[in-house]
Amino acid sequence: MKLKSIELDVDLILSRVERDYLEEGLKVLKIVEENNDIEVINPRRSVETCQNKYLTYKMLKEYMPMSILVSQDNLQDVDYLIEDAGLRYPLVVKPVYGGYGKGVLKLEKIKDVKDLLSRYYRNNSSNHFIIQEYIPYRHDIRVFVIGNRVVCAMERIPKNDWRANCSLGAETRRFYIEEDVEDLVLKCVKRVSAHIVGVDVLIDKEDNPYILEMNITPQFRNIMKYSDIPLEILKFIEEILPKS
Repeated sequence: MKLKSIELDVDLILSRVERDYLEEGLKVLKIVEENNDIEVINPRRSVETCQNKYLTYKMLKEYMPMSILVSQDNLQDVDYLIEDAGLRYPLVVKPVYGGYGKGVLKLEKIKDVKDLLSRYYRNNSSNHFIIQEYIPYRHDIRVFVIGNRVVCAMERIPKNDWRANCSLGAETRRFYIEEDVEDLVLKCVKRVSAHIVGVDVLIDKEDNPYILEMNITPQFRNIMKYSDIPLEILKFIEEILPKS
């Protein structure tokens, strides 16, 4: 990309950088932020962190399931890495970059983990994976945050799958989170410098909350049944725009 500067006569930028264009999008945001005194929602730092599941984990590890990073370079040592981290089976293997539950598998033994990753790296060496402990859960929740407040939360109920992604057919219902969960979510959103984000939260069978993912380009369609998300975004933008 040869673009070196972008000077814009606008008051605010609402960024939505999808994974397929992440490298280009981050470059544009960097140039915009360096050359303009403009509010960017969400800023480059938050996009870079939240689109990379391992960077998210490094920022929020005390609130997330224990995880390790695996690449083609350390694949042969994956059994040692799992044991050294104290991970317990079953394990969840997921691409560092990805969404909608694609490529996410729950595996019961080390042979399955090695076979899966070996097959993948024979054909594609560009992605890394994280391996994390599977958390048996009572509730899988998507919490939609705008600014510094929780706008809405919905529970996702799996249908014929252990994954609770709506894109895989999960059903939803409105969910009212406890104050401690709300405080945890807002603390994590602030730490990654996000303004508009969908936070995936697991509540385990002892009612302990875990942050699972921070979705920096969250989909609206399913949660729109419970809240007018576009209207809430417009209200937030109106609140932070410079008053003329």
